[in-house]
Amino acid sequence: MEVGCVLLVGLGNPGAMYVHSRHNVGQFVLDLLARQLNLKWVTNRRLNADLARGHSPGGPFILARPLSAMNASGYPVLRVVHYFHVPPKNVVVLYDDLNIALGSHKETVRPGSGGHLGMADVGEKLGECVRFRIGIGPRRDPAMDLKDYVLGKFSDEEQAALFYAMPAILERLKEICRLIKTPA
Repeated sequence: MEVGCVLLVGLGNPGAMYVHSRHNVGQFVLDLLARQLNLKWVTNRRLNADLARGHSPGGPFILARPLSAMNASGYPVLRVVHYFHVPPKNVVVLYDDLNIALGSHKETVRPGSGGHLGMADVGEKLGECVRFRIGIGPRRDPAMDLKDYVLGKFSDEEQAALFYAMPAILERLKEICRLIKTPA
């Protein structure tokens, strides 16, 4: 077991129908990071998560994709945290935020989910951690049902904007892995 490592968690819903949805952008970003770092995903049924492990100058890190529904992500995250003895301050949760411009991101360490039910469940189970919000932009039609919007797919134009923003997001995540040091 790796004491003091960094855990990056990408929230999303399981199943092929959700893979490219706005709500799964956290997992999408981790998939790109794993691919860029040549990390392999391994399913751990006991922890109810897909895991990919790596090492940076800051120490070991783990990428995790909970296998539960988005709004029930807390227990899988908590299982991974306990199994690998990750301090909550070293947990970075990536998730979608429609109040942030498409492709932008914001990091916070304060409590609160901003109404995101998946993050609310993680926060309830884990407490304070780093929240890495990835902008999916607001609904173009305010009358559109919120569920339909977040579970909908990105348009070709939105995908292009998101891919344009990815290098900065991925570089920031790699920087986080380098900056969080393991205990001496």
